[in-house]
Amino acid sequence: MANEIGKVVIVGGGIIGCSIAYHLTEMGIPCTLVERVSIACAASGHAGGFLARNWSDHGPTGPLSRESFDLHKKYGAMFDSDYRAVDTLEVMVKEDSKRTKSSPNVPDWVDKSVIGHTDVLGDLTNTAQVHPKKLSKCFIEAAQKKGCEVIIDQVVGVEFSTEDKTFIKAVKLQNKGTLPCDKLVLAMGPWTNVANQWFGHKLPTIGACRAHHIVITPSEPVSAHALFVNYRSKDGNDNPEVYPRPDGTVYICGRTDYEPLPEHAGLVEPNSESLNFLHRVGANISSTLEGSKLETGHACYLPLPENNVPAIGLIPNYHGKLYIAAGHSCWGILNAPATGKNLAELIVHGNSAIDLSPFDPAKFI
Repeated sequence: MANEIGKVVIVGGGIIGCSIAYHLTEMGIPCTLVERVSIACAASGHAGGFLARNWSDHGPTGPLSRESFDLHKKYGAMFDSDYRAVDTLEVMVKEDSKRTKSSPNVPDWVDKSVIGHTDVLGDLTNTAQVHPKKLSKCFIEAAQKKGCEVIIDQVVGVEFSTEDKTFIKAVKLQNKGTLPCDKLVLAMGPWTNVANQWFGHKLPTIGACRAHHIVITPSEPVSAHALFVNYRSKDGNDNPEVYPRPDGTVYICGRTDYEPLPEHAGLVEPNSESLNFLHRVGANISSTLEGSKLETGHACYLPLPENNVPAIGLIPNYHGKLYIAAGHSCWGILNAPATGKNLAELIVHGNSAIDLSPFDPAKFI
């Protein structure tokens, strides 16, 4: 089978690319993954890792999300990825106000500016979390043990046959020459548009927005409750999210903007005011989080497809040699396992367990 498929090259070392590499090698197909900066250096290294089994049931990604949620549980037992089930709540917070109502759903550590009704969004059967960077590295390390090569270099172009400018022969690397390939997979997230230059702008357009996050260490451990917050302040309304992690830290994210995408992930910079805001959110939700040690604060860019549906599958008109998996927006971590599994099946067998037609790249070109 490996001889029939030939050499597969994956461009992009985020969780999507790492998942594709893992699932290909599990099927006995060696591959090469090329990443410009480092594994999980962009959103996959900075995302919160929240997982929901059925939140996409009424949209095209529903089956993908359900399979992926179940795969996360499976891989959580196999890998050291900080996977665990969580309860999930929606809470309303008014900055600098006194708590006006209590609810049996709210954990004790959420003890400050909570007002109004609290909704249960998920429980231990249908919401969970994972550490995205840890899982990405688990995927690629397992793939490397089964024949995947990782190259840290920049792809600067594609080499085509001299007789046919749609027949891919190799990718061109900035420092290491050309890398022959029989199948090329683009898993470049918001940097997919860079690859558009290699193919004459014949790929789906993927936009980008910048999201911020901080990681803090509270004064004492807090329970496994993910919070989706309706946050009211003098500056208006925001919707930050709060995820306690198994290692005792708490991840808080929010404050998106449309700062232009930098050349590569290593150049991403956060807005300091947005980081300060997120620290303030924690302090207004919980006395346990107030005064917490700030471990890190950063930003990442989410890949935004034009029609809110990721592009997953075969790019037409390139002799069955070019594939893409990009545009998963804020659900890239959730959908990475099933995306990698089903795209690997499509590459190897020509079909997949899940119907990928809703994500057919030809629809978005």
